[in-house]
Amino acid sequence: MNKILFITTRYPFPIFGGDKLRAFDIIKFLSKKNKIDLVCLGNENKIEKKSLNFCKNIKVFHLNFLSRIVNSTFSLLKFQPLQNGFCLSNDMKNYIDDVKDKYDSIICHLLRSAQYLPREFRGKKILEITDLQSLAYQNLINQLSIINPLKYIYILEKLLVSGYEKKVFSDFDNIVFVSSKDAKKAKKINFTKKRFYVVGNAKNFNPKLFKHKKNNNKIIFIGNIKFIPNLLACLDFAKNVLDEVNKKYPKIKFHVIGDIRYLDRLLLSRYKNVVIHGKVNNLKNVIKNSICGLCNVKASTGFQNKTLAYMSYGIPAILSANSFSGSGFKNNKEVLVFKNNEDLVKKIYNLINNKKIANQLSVNSQKIVKKKYNLNKALLKYNEII
Repeated sequence: MNKILFITTRYPFPIFGGDKLRAFDIIKFLSKKNKIDLVCLGNENKIEKKSLNFCKNIKVFHLNFLSRIVNSTFSLLKFQPLQNGFCLSNDMKNYIDDVKDKYDSIICHLLRSAQYLPREFRGKKILEITDLQSLAYQNLINQLSIINPLKYIYILEKLLVSGYEKKVFSDFDNIVFVSSKDAKKAKKINFTKKRFYVVGNAKNFNPKLFKHKKNNNKIIFIGNIKFIPNLLACLDFAKNVLDEVNKKYPKIKFHVIGDIRYLDRLLLSRYKNVVIHGKVNNLKNVIKNSICGLCNVKASTGFQNKTLAYMSYGIPAILSANSFSGSGFKNNKEVLVFKNNEDLVKKIYNLINNKKIANQLSVNSQKIVKKKYNLNKALLKYNEII
């Protein structure tokens, strides 16, 4: 039985956001045949260790905001990504260095965790990078206006990340991606092809929750709203689409579910018929009576877990073209894809008025999740990687 150390910069529970969900699923899967310890950043007083009771040991390190800002400045001076400094705990790094010889394998989750890999570690080194960060930043940069100051911060970070990716790939034995698109792009950065793996996202199968009813009045969006592309997607729908939908169906409300900052909550609350739930313990109660689940993210950064979440409950999913690209789903059969906001409104109306189409999407979406996106089947690849 292997001993594995899993390193991440966010405690993977409660599960909101694709990164935390992926970390949680991988840890739980690997714990079945391996002894796995977790080291991460977080606030030990606020976490629920019982939620990860399949870990043999959990060590949590706290970082205050001032330390994050200071460390980010030093990262910039060293021409390293700002995110590295923002997530750097010297105490956590020293702890990992001290315990490294206890483990057969170390998994660093996301690019910003790669800085914690001990230089003299002799076991197997795995980078669970999930998405190629440089590509994700480029997609986000393309979406932001030239008058938005964030655009230039992301341009800088993209340049720093691109250089860091080239450097850090050689430090690991295996690098794991969610999508083949990102893996192919990475191979152009580093030519040791045998070290790149694709382990797609998947979802546990859930009982069907969708029923086509006249009183269905929810359009739902699930995700980490602290993530800029998700926030922009919610703002775009609330500002430019919801009002048009309400002209014909005034009782329909837009429900935003996921981790959200206080200021962003205020920003979204300005719009009529927007309901912000934040983190919820019982997702089923919130998503009942839904018309559809929305994935209108324009800056696509890989496979969207929110889409699988909707489909696993049989809730029809409506996707932007960017979110649909590379998803592997069939348009008009398993999901609906919209071209622009006007087309999105039409798709919503169609789901409200056409029971046959809505029910067929519901049935087909659950079928494809059960057949192609089975969680345990997808993660079997990790047995080969470990």
